[in-house]
Amino acid sequence: MRFRLCRAAFPAMGKLFFFIFCLLFIYGCAAKQLQKDKRQIAETEAEKVEPPSGGDFTLHSGKGPVSLRDFEGKVVLLFFGYASCPDVCPTSLAFSTKALNSLSEDELAQVQPLFVSIDPQRDSADRLTEFVRFFHPKFIGLTGSEEEIKHVADLYGVKYYQVELEDSFSDYAVNHSAALYLITRDGTLRFLFPYGTSPGLIAKAIRYLLANT
Repeated sequence: MRFRLCRAAFPAMGKLFFFIFCLLFIYGCAAKQLQKDKRQIAETEAEKVEPPSGGDFTLHSGKGPVSLRDFEGKVVLLFFGYASCPDVCPTSLAFSTKALNSLSEDELAQVQPLFVSIDPQRDSADRLTEFVRFFHPKFIGLTGSEEEIKHVADLYGVKYYQVELEDSFSDYAVNHSAALYLITRDGTLRFLFPYGTSPGLIAKAIRYLLANT
């Protein structure tokens, strides 16, 4: 009886071992795929957070061509937006203005704020001059051809695209990156502030660059 029971048990045990082997094999494959997925995600995340290079550029103001290198020796506060922007741009410009107004006259003389339009179809140089001066007299509004704007936007990692509007006084809006960029006296991009950064922190970073670059 015992012999028969043992013989009968062998097929069942074989099936059990085979089942366990399959589970281990599947687990091993899943673990390898998980590691592969993690590496791909890490590589993708690394690409997402890679900082923009920045760099020199030339665009057009109401008084003629303007290049970043024209302000060598000054700290440059750079923002991308457009004059018809309903909320993000006015808020960021207002925060920038508050930061600039907190500086002393001597500090302010060493800072140049720039506003680059990503809506060249509607933002002429004259329109931009009027728009930015509403916020602070030191602001210079810059525009150019679509190719020129895209070149500068690519340098600073700015993304933007048009969105058609229905039942609106505007034909379209422009969704865009809303960071503020702080550039050192020698034209090197040093700080990138996300939308909503406090004026106090912006002013503190400006003073840091004035003292250390």
